Amino acid sequence: MYIATGDKKLTIREIIAEQRARLGSSNPAERLAAALLIPAVLSKRLRLLGDCQIAELLDDEVGARLNLLAPESTICLAVVDRLRRLGNGSPERKPFGIRRRARRSWVAERDEGTHVLSAEVSLYRGGIPFLQLPWQMNRFASSTFMVPCLPEAKACLCHAGFRETPRSLTLLVDVQTGRSIRLYEDRT
Repeated sequence: MYIATGDKKLTIREIIAEQRARLGSSNPAERLAAALLIPAVLSKRLRLLGDCQIAELLDDEVGARLNLLAPESTICLAVVDRLRRLGNGSPERKPFGIRRRARRSWVAERDEGTHVLSAEVSLYRGGIPFLQLPWQMNRFASSTFMVPCLPEAKACLCHAGFRETPRSLTLLVDVQTGRSIRLYEDRT
């Protein structure tokens, strides 16, 4: 997927790099081109991409530059996940000029503790008291939660997107990340 810009054909990533470079220029004409002309060319090119290709571009070019703790990052992650799910039914080719990088994506890095946060939020919203065990400075190092009522906590988490596993009555898996958490019922 190349477009002609003058006598030169640019990939989407090259167009993005060109816009970023011109936005920082001291020349007002280049900044104007970066603000008005290049986005029009980029928009036309983006309309040609499929959902999975847009998700990959969003993951690599937008998500990697966001603050991981900002709400924009959460929104971006949700859009990437949704677009990838939509495209799973039909095989799509990689777009020209978009190649998968050898680094871990920001989604993989972010998913390190997402299942723990998701469980905490779900239990809190469900009004279920919990204690993460063992307590550590790094709260993502442990994925075991002590709860007063195991069936109630399981129902709350299943409603929030976790699923039970046949391996264990106390193990639940986050559907989004594939990572597990363990529940422990406090019987005191």
